[in-house]
Amino acid sequence: MRKSKSSRKSAEGSSSCDLRHIFWQRAGRPANARGEEQVGIELERRRLSFVRVSGQGMAEVNAQRSCALPADYPDMSDASAEAVLWAQGMPVVTSAEPGEGQVKVSGYVRSQVLYVAQGHPDGQPDSVTRVSIDDPRFEVVIPAPGVAPDDAAGAEVTLAHFQAESTGARTLQFAATLAVSAHALRETTVEAAVAAQATGGSRITVHTESVTVNRLVASRSERVEIGETLDIPEGNPPGTLDARSCGAAGLARAVSVQTLDGKVSVDGELALEIAYAPARSVAAVNIVRFERVPFHKSFEIPEAPKSMTPRARVELAAISATPVADGAFRVEAAVDVSIELTARERVPVVVEISSETQEIVDTETKSIVVEEMVGEGTVDIDVQDTAPVSALMQHRSLTGMEEIRGSFRQVGLSEAEASDGEATVRGLLRARVFLSDVEEDDAGTFPVAFALEAPVEFSDSTEIPDVIEGDRIEVTSIAESVFVERAGPAKLDVQGSIRIGVAAYRQARASVVTAAEMIAPVSLDPFSMT
Repeated sequence: MRKSKSSRKSAEGSSSCDLRHIFWQRAGRPANARGEEQVGIELERRRLSFVRVSGQGMAEVNAQRSCALPADYPDMSDASAEAVLWAQGMPVVTSAEPGEGQVKVSGYVRSQVLYVAQGHPDGQPDSVTRVSIDDPRFEVVIPAPGVAPDDAAGAEVTLAHFQAESTGARTLQFAATLAVSAHALRETTVEAAVAAQATGGSRITVHTESVTVNRLVASRSERVEIGETLDIPEGNPPGTLDARSCGAAGLARAVSVQTLDGKVSVDGELALEIAYAPARSVAAVNIVRFERVPFHKSFEIPEAPKSMTPRARVELAAISATPVADGAFRVEAAVDVSIELTARERVPVVVEISSETQEIVDTETKSIVVEEMVGEGTVDIDVQDTAPVSALMQHRSLTGMEEIRGSFRQVGLSEAEASDGEATVRGLLRARVFLSDVEEDDAGTFPVAFALEAPVEFSDSTEIPDVIEGDRIEVTSIAESVFVERAGPAKLDVQGSIRIGVAAYRQARASVVTAAEMIAPVSLDPFSMT
């Protein structure tokens, strides 16, 4: 807190001023002993409690780890070139620790693998087994200028690329690329003067500034438990009833957020990927996808007006699939749903008071930092990339007869920065492609599927005229329309577009008046003091 004084001289030049000493005293009560109103200042105060982003940063992290199978799991078979039939991962953030100008993010990838397990010498054939391992782990320190240790930090992690391969009978090699975004919030509370008036015949000039504050109205976070029985789509082989031969992964997304008086409703959906072993004598895996498994969550928030649009975030926390019949799975999922209701308003605050009479104004001020929106824009990115299939296949061989059955896309951002007149974003598009194949056993042929990952880097910018270097770029929305197709026997084409909404913010400082007093002069005859 800083204290300052400001005054304006009255009409001077009278010779009597040269013959007197001027003493100053603080005006005490509104009226003196004779009932006369003394000079003073009345302040109208308002309690401002607001939050702002103190700092943020992004990074691309590569994590690799060699892990042994748990002791109670069978060895991987050496009968095939690659024992791993299917692999997926889900990032988990364990901590986000703010420091001076940085945020340290720690976590791990919850890896799931379906592999060909070695049969027994007594004649039991190879089989498909699922193993879950909480690895690879990651830790990254992200530069975030402006962050302080007392701030509240958070992080979001997107899996931009994931693969697993066998490196021995009991060893798996994991490799993951993660797009990590971290930010820190700071809450400020101040009793600020929003108006002032003089009393006792004095006159003052009040200087005000309008500042934009984001007030947190309410925040809620709850976990939604989802249970659905899903039938295997027509045209796919029935599966075994062994729960350890089935794996599941997915992504949660918010579809709509609505605010009614006193209630906030979030509607979302899961995009699921289920890999399972067909009920055949050959160890193989098929993959089925379910694009829109709905879920819903409502929050009772009495202070939520209908006109307020909340910010919602949904994150898949857990997923499992269990075969309940040869043609159906029971899917159990947990989704963390959080919402924030904030009110943005312009508030006039008093920043200076000066006297128009002979009194002097003594003020106390507090420096605050707010964020002002500079501008908004949209980054439109054209995606055109060709990936050689041989580089994605690892140890699997192609027959040339495989067909694409669909793809899963996810956008991870590794940078969002401002320069003079524009905002730039960089990141990695995860394109997970599902291809069909054919396996054969004594009973004949049957369809199976496998997945390839084709990561695509992107970078582009958009013009925002008032943006300057050092402004904070916030990503407000991400939408993609990308498809994958065969470009020949040995190539995949990834084409489409990504649209990223951005907003630019700039910090603004203001010294707001928190208290003020008027000091009145007292004239004394210097000869009476001898």
